[in-house]
Amino acid sequence: MRAKPTMNDVATEASVSLGTVSKVLRGDSTVAKELRERVLAACGRLNYQRNRIAASLRSRQSHTIGIIVPDILNTFYATLVEKLENLASAGGYTVMIVTTGEEPQRARERIDVIKERQVDGMIVIPSLDGSDMLASAIGSDMPCVIVDRIAAEDPYPSVATDNFDAAYQGARYLLSLGHRHIALAVNTPRLWNTHERIAGFERAMSEAKGNADVRIVGMTVEEARISLEGLFREGERPTALFTSNNLVTLGAVGALQNCRVEVPHEMSLLAFDDFEWLKLLQPAVSAIHQPVDQIAVEAWRLMSHQISGRPIANPHIRAAGQLIIRRSTAARAESGKKLGAI
Repeated sequence: MRAKPTMNDVATEASVSLGTVSKVLRGDSTVAKELRERVLAACGRLNYQRNRIAASLRSRQSHTIGIIVPDILNTFYATLVEKLENLASAGGYTVMIVTTGEEPQRARERIDVIKERQVDGMIVIPSLDGSDMLASAIGSDMPCVIVDRIAAEDPYPSVATDNFDAAYQGARYLLSLGHRHIALAVNTPRLWNTHERIAGFERAMSEAKGNADVRIVGMTVEEARISLEGLFREGERPTALFTSNNLVTLGAVGALQNCRVEVPHEMSLLAFDDFEWLKLLQPAVSAIHQPVDQIAVEAWRLMSHQISGRPIANPHIRAAGQLIIRRSTAARAESGKKLGAI
């Protein structure tokens, strides 16, 4: 039987050193592009396949990253995970993805499972009420990055949208259209990112002496729909609705349709989180875009620095959101000052 090609064979075929081959296979970005291409071409010609188990034993690294999310069906989390997986793959890492279903005990169990797989680090979006147990569950020696659902004082490096400023700017935009009674629909204030969005919204409304109507509508699309239908049937309903995430937005769209509220003539709609399906609705929905590409890149950078032992100058990154204006928001009509019940 023909012997399997070795790293030495690849080095000879590519006319490079064994160290260069090793760096390329590890995903080391310091290798020049021309050398990287030569090594990869040689691997292809020789049909060389790296023995990851042996490499892990030698380096004491598994080249695997655990990614922990509450709900992979959430569009924002699904997009973020895809981008993180692409970055990890480009760096020579594979990912192990687990979901927690918003349950802290399940999150702890999933963290234990990932640790048993000897991962080199974890990227975590905490579950509801799960931030307090992270330090004890993950430990101080495990490289870790907290994403999106940050806490007031994270024990690990973190990356998130600047939720306070994004919500502040969104409210200011609705105020600029003449709206004074604006409702902010949130899933729960127990999540730090939602708490920050509420604070930014209330700051803008207070400065303009507007009516800041914060509504807690639940954690699911159906709960949000039912709750918002109740809001829309009130005698003094708001003239603008600001939804705090994509699940609440879906519930709001269903409620607006069921209650036959015309957007934007009777009520303007602004969403926090921007996705392709918002453009397909009639009218297309204005939104606060979270910079998911930047969040993923920064999270991977923080993870890479921890794994390699490089210092981190700024461990807590807050990325700016962007207001995208579409047709679901408009100036308040004079007749909309006191809209009647549906």
